[in-house]
Amino acid sequence: MARVRVVLVRPETSANVGACARLVSNTGCAGLDLVNPGDFRTVECWRTAWGAHEVLEQARVFPDLAQALEGVALAVAMTGRHPAGAPVADVRDAAAEIKALGREAGAALVFGPESNGLTNDEIGLCGRAATIPADARQPSYNLSHAVAIAAYEVRRAGRRDGARARARATHDQKERLLELLEAGLVATDALPRANRSSYFAEWRALVQRMDLTPKELKLLEHMARKMKRAGAA
Repeated sequence: MARVRVVLVRPETSANVGACARLVSNTGCAGLDLVNPGDFRTVECWRTAWGAHEVLEQARVFPDLAQALEGVALAVAMTGRHPAGAPVADVRDAAAEIKALGREAGAALVFGPESNGLTNDEIGLCGRAATIPADARQPSYNLSHAVAIAAYEVRRAGRRDGARARARATHDQKERLLELLEAGLVATDALPRANRSSYFAEWRALVQRMDLTPKELKLLEHMARKMKRAGAA
């Protein structure tokens, strides 16, 4: 299957980090990434990572989510919320999409902090959002439980017979497109200069949701450059 990494954003409990490392090993994921984790190297973390200490030792640490997603073809934000304008899939459907990627593609299952989850901006940065069904009386899963369910669903998902993997633009390639697009929108007065980042967040979420081939990405880059030149002229 695709190289799937588990990404924990600002995890608050070192025991959960260790438990998630064990789950990475259980489910055959490619590794564990931590975004701004604080001091997670504790005895409790080591204890809950039983049998997966190598995963902990090889865990990559990043200062922000954007850097953690570099090179990723598909990132799925796991959330219990439904941000306005952002479609949220069932975890099983998201897992099937990840499994349909080519073996050389990179994918990420992204989880927010235990107390309040991912922000809307972080969900938009991922491009895909998915939720795990739960009873309304207790809709929130423990972080390690959510990782277990999502990683298991990816492992059990089956490729359709005869399905061919399609090359996809990676997260960071889309971010470079977004830089060009923002400049083009500003040059043509299609983006307000005041409070620009707030308005452009919707463009970022839109582009990151798009399933672009490298050729389609180049077409959009060409359009953005033309917009910038036309605005300057």
